[in-house]
Amino acid sequence: MCNQESQQSNALITAQNHGTILVMVAWFFACLLALCTAARIISRCRSHRLEKLPLSDDAIIMTASLCALGSTVIISTAVDAGLGKRECLLKPSSMEEIQVKVFISTVLFVLAISVSKCSILLYIHQVADDTMHRVGAICIGVLVLLWTIAVMAGVVFQCEMPKPWEIWTGKCIPLVPFWVAATIVDIIIDVAIIMVSACTVWSLRIEYHRKPLVTVILSLRLLLVAASIIRILYLRRAFAETADPTFDFIPYAVTTQSQSTLSVMLACSLMLKPFTALLHATRSQTPNPKAGGYCKHWSGTTVGGTPYESYASFASHVQIIKEPLPSIQASMSTPTSPAASRHSLTDDILLPEILLPSKYTKAPPRPPPPSDAQRPDLSMFTKTTTIKEPPMVTRLGSARSTERGKAWKKVGKDRSLKARGLA
Repeated sequence: MCNQESQQSNALITAQNHGTILVMVAWFFACLLALCTAARIISRCRSHRLEKLPLSDDAIIMTASLCALGSTVIISTAVDAGLGKRECLLKPSSMEEIQVKVFISTVLFVLAISVSKCSILLYIHQVADDTMHRVGAICIGVLVLLWTIAVMAGVVFQCEMPKPWEIWTGKCIPLVPFWVAATIVDIIIDVAIIMVSACTVWSLRIEYHRKPLVTVILSLRLLLVAASIIRILYLRRAFAETADPTFDFIPYAVTTQSQSTLSVMLACSLMLKPFTALLHATRSQTPNPKAGGYCKHWSGTTVGGTPYESYASFASHVQIIKEPLPSIQASMSTPTSPAASRHSLTDDILLPEILLPSKYTKAPPRPPPPSDAQRPDLSMFTKTTTIKEPPMVTRLGSARSTERGKAWKKVGKDRSLKARGLA
């Protein structure tokens, strides 16, 4: 019941004025959003972990933050004009000013939640290594674009021109069914983003302990789904033809401001270490065409063969550890030792644990030598010296030559080297 005389001049929140509640909640979330945005910018400038994030993502975050903060500023000025008060406490010219500022705040709200969705979709598209997940992110992005255009067109032409902001005093379309349909589509988009992001993360070839944490952070978008459901519950009260439209609009406005700032803050959460580490891991596994690329080969025939990856695919994401040669030889000789387990290529490559025979402490006895009968005949490989006897030559001449011939005959009979004069 409106009673202007019972209004206390020093009270901020009374039974006839709830505008301060909207200002307190809106600026609380706005301060958190400003801190998140500043942390994102500072981390981008100083941290090397965020070098993998594209500059387009920073532009998206800045645009969404400006829209959300602008919506908070505009709705705060609407509270100063009388939003949240009973109609009996308003001035005759205040209703027009309040409706204009609510209209501008609504436009900025739609832009904030739609632009913030593009950030997470861009991240999914960069992280995904499956074509289906990338196509899913692109399809959701197209749906977000169509939803933004449709809602913006509905907001701009919601009431009779040239004053589309007169949602309480003008002739407008049925606003409750319009916003119910728009909010339901927004809920579907948020649920689709959560599902696609979860499927993308769990399909990546990374360490298992990284996946649950990233999935939980991405699932925080369920808070936006809850905020959308609460907005639907307060829609009829906010746009109904009641005696105090500005007073009944406060619960809906509080939920709207909370949803817009939460949406941008969740987009800023992509700067956290789990997300940057995930992006770095997927970038390191991306094949380089100049380095040979990522290729699969088939062992044996193409029918029933087993695929295996080439060395070039492992060299891009395997960390090369330099160790002294003795330690490497020791780890190779004992594969079950901690050193060998520590120097394994990756956790995804599972090698069988084969126990090799240990070294003998004492040499085994030498077998006995074979007998002469068992030995092979190696005479053909033995070198022998053979001197052929020169042919007999009869020379006609003097007695001296005759004596020399007799001497050669005598040498021929005696085959010793000494008699031949060779010793």
